[in-house]
Formats: sequence, C-alpha cells, structure tokens
Amino acid sequence: MVHKALNLDPDENVLIEVRRHWIIFLGHAVALLFSAVLPFIIFTMLKMFAPSFLDLVTIQGNNYALFTFLYSLWLLFLWVSFFVEWTKYYLDVWYVTEKRIIDIDQRSLFSREVSNLRFDRIQDVTVDTHGFWATLFGFGNIRVQTAAEDSTSFYMSTVANPEALRRVIFNQQNLSLRN
Repeated sequence: MVHKALNLDPDENVLIEVRRHWIIFLGHAVALLFSAVLPFIIFTMLKMFAPSFLDLVTIQGNNYALFTFLYSLWLLFLWVSFFVEWTKYYLDVWYVTEKRIIDIDQRSLFSREVSNLRFDRIQDVTVDTHGFWATLFGFGNIRVQTAAEDSTSFYMSTVANPEALRRVIFNQQNLSLRN
C-alpha cells in the first residue's frame, strides 16, 4: 500500500514516518473545546448583566430558539474546523526511506505538495528546540538543506523527537555515500 502511494522502488522501504508532535494537535482541540463553551459563558453574562439586550434578540414565544439555532451553527463550524485540522495534522508527514526523504506538505484541505530529497544531495541537517514546553515534551523544528545552488531546504516544525530523526537521516546519508 505504502509503496504505491509513495512511488517507492521495489527494494526501497520506509524507515521512519514523522509527523508533528501530538501536543500541537491537542492544543488546537482544546482551543476548539473552549470555543464550544464560550457561547454559554457569553449568554450567561448577558443574561446577568444586560437582560434588556437579550429582549431585543429573542424570538417571540421561545426565548432560547435563536440561541439554540446559532449555537448549533457554531458547533457545526467548530466540528468542521476540528476535522480540517486533523486532516492537516495526519497528512502532513515525512517519510525517511533507505534512499531518500519524502516530504508531503498538506497546506490546506485541498492543497498538497510532495517533494523528494535524495541523501547524496543533503548538505546540512539542523534541529532547533526552543522553550520550556518543547524541551519538556521533546519536540522541535528540523531543517534539511541541500547542496544545490538554489539552496532549497525541507522544513518541518514541531516534530516529535527531532534528534532521533536527525540521527536516522545522517545514518542513511552515510550509508548512501559508502555505496
């Protein structure tokens, strides 16, 4: 299955599959959860401090019908946002094979860029870990630079365990240079 989707050679195997750290997706999920509760907080505050404002926006006969309708639309929007973020998280991936790095950059829901980088073209691998949370949870940024004139680079932010990924890339680069 992976061979067909990635256009791998018959003798090429995926060594490691790398995504962003799960804590980053959890941050998005918690923000969406807070956004789901926020209308109740706002409605309660308006009910307590500005009841005359609620009288202006109510529907005759049922005071909560408009709120329920708008809240349902808000939840639908948040649900779609959650799945868009999940799709971007899951499909934005690096595959390190025995011969190359395959970078699948899921930019938006319907926009994807796939790039390949052979190990013999790698000039430098830089790992960057900043801050308390990144150090605590073990995530950071990784940049793989090529030796080409245009100095293109592969970049992925908030990668889980970037040092291990750097070691795998260097090991495979050394093996490819020996062969």
